[in-house]
Amino acid sequence: MTDGPTTTDATSTPTAGAASDFVVRFEAFWAGPDPDALGGLLHPNAHLKQPLRPEMHSSAAYAEELTRLLRLCPDLAGHLLWWAEVHDGVVIEHTLSGTIAGKRFDLQVLDRITLRDGKVVERIAYFDPSPLILTIATRPTVWLPYLRMQLGRRSAG
Repeated sequence: MTDGPTTTDATSTPTAGAASDFVVRFEAFWAGPDPDALGGLLHPNAHLKQPLRPEMHSSAAYAEELTRLLRLCPDLAGHLLWWAEVHDGVVIEHTLSGTIAGKRFDLQVLDRITLRDGKVVERIAYFDPSPLILTIATRPTVWLPYLRMQLGRRSAG
């Protein structure tokens, strides 16, 4: 785990150590993401927002989306850069990396995560999706699988 600066407000911090415990679990999850393990990080009705995806309102919807993404990029993994505790959760900067059809990409991601009982109730991710889009656009063999992933997302709701 990489410790970063922390900002705390003793009157509104949910529980002492909850943020650092969550970050340890977050880092372990992204070392080898498994959609079946999301229950350890997300509340069942978690609200999730990020570029290239519609808002999701459940851990089940995110698990389906992650399953489709891992079919396209089976070696997807994250590397924690730094994190900071805030009054209702954490801010985490990390790199997501993977290979799609032989082309490697890296995304710098900043997640603003609201925690309740040590799990995500809301996550807003900020990143520039252009490295992923460029990787997909330059690999014609991925176009159909990516289209299927996008269509599956729309039908999953």
